Amino acid sequence: MSIQTNTMLKMETEYASPIVAQSLDQWTVSARQFVLEKMIANISPADGERGAVLASPSRNNPNYYYHWVRDAARTMSEIAKLNGLDKTNFKDQYYQLMVDYVEFSKINQTTPTVSNSLGEPKFYVTGQAFSGPWGRPQNDSPAQRALTLTRWANILLANGEQQYVTGILYDGQEPSFSLIKADLDFVANHWQDSCFDLWEEVDGSHFYTRMLQRTALREGADLASLLNDQGAADFYNQQAELIENAMSDFWSEDKGYFMATLNRVGGLDYKYSDLDVAVMLGTFQAMSKTHPFLSPNDDKILATAYALHQAFDPLYPINAIEQTASGEPVAPGIGRYPEDKYTGSGPLSQGNPWFLCTACLSGTSYKAAALFAAQKSIQITQYNVNQLNLAVALIDTKLVLNVGDSFSNKTKAFKTIIQGVKALGDAYLRRVQIHAGEDVSLSEQFSRYDGYMTSAVDLTWSYVSVAISIDLRNELNF
Repeated sequence: MSIQTNTMLKMETEYASPIVAQSLDQWTVSARQFVLEKMIANISPADGERGAVLASPSRNNPNYYYHWVRDAARTMSEIAKLNGLDKTNFKDQYYQLMVDYVEFSKINQTTPTVSNSLGEPKFYVTGQAFSGPWGRPQNDSPAQRALTLTRWANILLANGEQQYVTGILYDGQEPSFSLIKADLDFVANHWQDSCFDLWEEVDGSHFYTRMLQRTALREGADLASLLNDQGAADFYNQQAELIENAMSDFWSEDKGYFMATLNRVGGLDYKYSDLDVAVMLGTFQAMSKTHPFLSPNDDKILATAYALHQAFDPLYPINAIEQTASGEPVAPGIGRYPEDKYTGSGPLSQGNPWFLCTACLSGTSYKAAALFAAQKSIQITQYNVNQLNLAVALIDTKLVLNVGDSFSNKTKAFKTIIQGVKALGDAYLRRVQIHAGEDVSLSEQFSRYDGYMTSAVDLTWSYVSVAISIDLRNELNF
């Protein structure tokens, strides 16, 4: 088993108590820079093509030394946001990283693969297709790549780079050999197809995949319209609307949460609860400023978040640590799904909490707080009452919310709710903080028993998820 040093959680046979932790206001400043540096360190490895993005430098036990289309798109979405912030030098290091990523993605799109589709999930860092047995296709992958490049295309257009956009990224032709349009055409024509989920384990129809496909099509339609490809824009919007109309099928009134998968046709068969953090990751990663849908403050999304919190809190012994030495609350570590057996570094046994999953619950809490703060009132429903009471208790243990309550933004209760939801986000981020290694190194997982990091080292997706969560926290003005 791969064990990494954890500089904060010193423990042998007993849980550390108390845990001394730097305040989040201080920690997030240095942590944000560290995670960016570690993200960039996994881009363009020396033994690969420029533009390849390592899922992790780990080459064995487990071997993640590949370019996963999904993970790479999530990573480069964060890089794209940085391009253009320096108004005096648009073609900065981030611009070059994006150009390299585009060139490598063109190789991915045109290389023959086992699935013979744009849903091929992973490639060697040399660009060669991985041809071994695998869960394929994974049709969230082209959606995530299209969304990342669509957003970068808008940055390019705002900086006078239309020739690059129309020549390389979106040519408006049929059939198209440009990156974004090829991916969008694939998504629009194949979103109803069965595929494997983000965990590469179950073949069916997935909440996570559909959410990414929907947002990619909506924002892609805007780009198509801007570039005078109105026929494609209309088609993308039509398909996005069909996805939106179908998302309610994932809701289970009996279970009280969104199920991760419908119409399973293959893969793992022991996910009996169908409760999976993939739902929250779908919400987290498909957030759109221009086309919001099933946002983190949605009642049923909050119900799903509560179900996950309640499922994982007693499942992992490490969650017995509930506060720092200064009394700041620490939320449970969150894994993938309760029945998980994947440990990454060893045989199938008992799954662990993951950094990216825990950070996702943090980030969605911050975004929910921001969205609530922008409202004129908050209605307490049968779906959101439990999660909001969980949050409120972190601020005021005497305040109990009841179904049917309504609080205007002028009331003390309203302010307590949004402060509580932010505090819940902090509690999840604090869980990440106390298990992170030196200089905020993050593996894939941390042990359910002792809290030490395990599985793949320096997982790029862990850094991405924490970066987004910190950015959402920094956007809050209360």
